[in-house]
Amino acid sequence: MSTCTSAITSSLWIAICAAAPEFIWQGLRIALNDPTWADLFSALLIGLILAFFVEPVMERIRDLLHWTRHRTSAESKPRNALFTASLSLAFALASVCLHDAIAAFVSGHNAEHAAANSGLEAGIMLVIEWAIVPLAITLVWLSARQRWLAVPMGVVGGASPCVAGWLFAWSAQAVITTAIPCLLILGFGYRQARTEPRQRVFARCAHSVALVAAIWFAFVLLLDAVLAFYHIDQFELYSPSDFWVDVRFYFGWTLGLMLAPSPYDRTADTIAERVG
Repeated sequence: MSTCTSAITSSLWIAICAAAPEFIWQGLRIALNDPTWADLFSALLIGLILAFFVEPVMERIRDLLHWTRHRTSAESKPRNALFTASLSLAFALASVCLHDAIAAFVSGHNAEHAAANSGLEAGIMLVIEWAIVPLAITLVWLSARQRWLAVPMGVVGGASPCVAGWLFAWSAQAVITTAIPCLLILGFGYRQARTEPRQRVFARCAHSVALVAAIWFAFVLLLDAVLAFYHIDQFELYSPSDFWVDVRFYFGWTLGLMLAPSPYDRTADTIAERVG
């Protein structure tokens, strides 16, 4: 039961990371349209509090939870106070700015999404729209070694681009340009989930996502260039804005796989190897 809960949590983690870059980008566009000195100074003040109070408190809590490991690393590499404070301040300022940007987005100031939804609903719908496919595919990978789950979850993962397109009224072109690379990612990741030790599955799948996305974007740019050369504009796969939307999506997906914790421990890997 705990492994199942951990698997769902890790999958949600990765899905949120895949949606986050687009969400943040939309919010930053809104925030940068009308910047004020008051916003800047308020962000600086909150950033100072976060950097010099909140972050050190959180760091000390982490030290207490992992005392032995932290003590060893701290003795070998002593911290530089100026560097630590500067880095903490930079991340604090970034988090405050992103908070303001996201608050502007969910308050209904995004004209692109406000027509269909308003306020918080628009933000939630945007996250769900971009999280469905990574969530489904990650669950496929995590269930790859369970024979009774592998086939039905594989069907769900393969159909997820079409499901997302149906739920959010994507164009047929958007469904196709999402389904092709995602099915390739699903296949490569499924193979690795079956063969790699479970502790390394997410890292290996991150490589697959990045590689397939890079090859896909190179192919699309080349194809669109050829079509433009022959003046066949009606078959353009991506508009410039849609292209960068997908770049942010696959970047977030890759980052999520690198950051998400594995739902399995080494004991589970040892048991699986002995059973196999």
